[in-house]
Amino acid sequence: MDLGLFQRELAEMLEVDEGTIHNWECSYHAPSSGQVPKILEFLGPDSIDSDMVANYPVELKTFGDHIRKKRSEEGLTQRQLADQLQVSRDAISDWELGRSYPFAINKRKIIRYLGYDSFEQYDVNFKKS
Repeated sequence: MDLGLFQRELAEMLEVDEGTIHNWECSYHAPSSGQVPKILEFLGPDSIDSDMVANYPVELKTFGDHIRKKRSEEGLTQRQLADQLQVSRDAISDWELGRSYPFAINKRKIIRYLGYDSFEQYDVNFKKS
């Protein structure tokens, strides 16, 4: 959807910084569950698949909860886990809080860290619980 807006203008409307808009557009990060209502309000009710929106915040929060739980069980700080996964401490914090979602390569590292061979295996086990 092209609305003819600059990133700066959209950032002001959604009350985020311009870098956040850039990261969303490039799929570096996903909007947090707290940002979704503002985005939906801005885009309008007919612009997004309602099933995707209904599941979006839950998936982000739940995935972050799994990371935080495993890290806590192992007695690791966010910094220690970040060093182990070769990412920034801020990335770990953002994932745990549901503010962003990891890139595919980092997602694979996390899935392995959580004890699964693939995201599909994680997803199947998650749905059973």
